[in-house]
Amino acid sequence: MVISVSVAPVYKEAGFTSEMTTNGLMFESVIILGKQDSWLKVKMEDGYEGWMHHFYLSEYQVNPHNRLILTDRYTPLRLQRGKDGQIIALLSFGTVVPLIEKTSGYCKIQMINGEEAFIPAQQEILQQNRSDIIRLITNLLGVPYLWGGKSSFGYDCSGLVQMVLKAAGISINRDSNEQSKDEKLEDISMNDTEVGDLVFFSENECINHVAFFAGEGKIIHCSGEVKIESIIKGELGFNNKLAKLKHTFKSLSKVVYS
Repeated sequence: MVISVSVAPVYKEAGFTSEMTTNGLMFESVIILGKQDSWLKVKMEDGYEGWMHHFYLSEYQVNPHNRLILTDRYTPLRLQRGKDGQIIALLSFGTVVPLIEKTSGYCKIQMINGEEAFIPAQQEILQQNRSDIIRLITNLLGVPYLWGGKSSFGYDCSGLVQMVLKAAGISINRDSNEQSKDEKLEDISMNDTEVGDLVFFSENECINHVAFFAGEGKIIHCSGEVKIESIIKGELGFNNKLAKLKHTFKSLSKVVYS
């Protein structure tokens, strides 16, 4: 089955009062593992498992020859080309859409029901490039924090990291603890850290936060909102709480070109 809404919540248990653990984005395929009343236990494309209500899903299957990952913060989806057409959905950064063709200023895509629709052309990025990782995340500054969130309507810290790296052509696990164990990442010292690398924060040997390193002791992360702060005392935006935690710096050098 495939997700048919812009952002679909995934819960720990089969019920809206349960904890939301992650999100799925439109056009993402899920594997059904079980069923309880109107709820389906699903496995997401990143391997994450949880419960999703059936009305977020469709049995239509989209099999495009080409795919396009959305790099704008929000992307309006219209049935007609042009800014005057009615918006039928607002898609999140990181959504992977079925691309039919690129036209002047717009991209034609295939909807889940087989109809055609249009989105504005997306900003070009260089895959697996440090500077574009920072450019992508900078465009998301101000997005609010949301526990379990991984869309530009709300992120948690690891959801932000996963989706920005995905847009840059790099796959990584969903949770910060699992991200820190990724074999593509190399342990380094702060002095060897480059922009775009990751900083993991831990307390009592437990990873509880992750951020992008932005140079000169600055980090970009989601805590309250996506923002730029510093882990160096005396610097503008100093975050005293994070500075007190144990830092582990991880290099992306194995998976970036520059």
